[in-house]
Amino acid sequence: MFNRKKIGLVLGGGGARGFFHMGVIKGLQEMGVKINEISGTSIGAVVGLMYAANPKIDFEKVANELDFFKITQALVLQTNKKPNGILENFLRNYIKADDFEELKIKMRFNATDINENKEIVFEKGKIFPGIMASIAIPGVFSPLKYQDKYLVDGGVINNVPASLIKKAKKIIISDITFPIKEITERSSAVTVLQATVISMQQSNSIERAKHLKNKEKIYLNSTANKSFVLDFRKKNYQYLIDLGYEMIMERKKEL
Repeated sequence: MFNRKKIGLVLGGGGARGFFHMGVIKGLQEMGVKINEISGTSIGAVVGLMYAANPKIDFEKVANELDFFKITQALVLQTNKKPNGILENFLRNYIKADDFEELKIKMRFNATDINENKEIVFEKGKIFPGIMASIAIPGVFSPLKYQDKYLVDGGVINNVPASLIKKAKKIIISDITFPIKEITERSSAVTVLQATVISMQQSNSIERAKHLKNKEKIYLNSTANKSFVLDFRKKNYQYLIDLGYEMIMERKKEL
């Protein structure tokens, strides 16, 4: 039954909130849903690549083996201006493929050419260093120089990259965008800036995905959780895995 329609999986950006994606995939695995193509950005690209390389991956096991200290160390050292491969080596432990051709599921992810305000899509050739560009959060990591371009986080220009799904008739969208706080005259400048950036991201993603308006969609979002995008504590990510799992299982009949 699940193979009658090609199914696409969209995994949005949102830092540590990406553990929500793992719960969604766990539910899809249990239901026997065959995913034919995946698109992702930032943490969504990382989780998507892990799944595309090994469709039978046990994300609960992965989460239980994660070392909070090593994650924090890799992130902190990556913020240095000097090049280092600590974060890349960390990711290679979990992304078990070097080339797109090695993936078991078709995968596309993006990054942003910050000087040209242009979306750069990766779907063939080497996975690294492209994935390092997709997770390069502005203000946290330095831009990645790639083929004379300076690339940053793909979420800047397309944070829920449904537009990168090409053939699927049914699309499952896992959106981990941070919830927008209601703005009042008492809101801080930081809160207003954050709400503005998120609003722009959402508008960009919707505009780019207009060609998918006639396709069947199952939309999931993690707005019930307000965890910080760099909160990699086990307590937080286990909650997010459980939340993603529960939300996709609630849509079982639709699948």
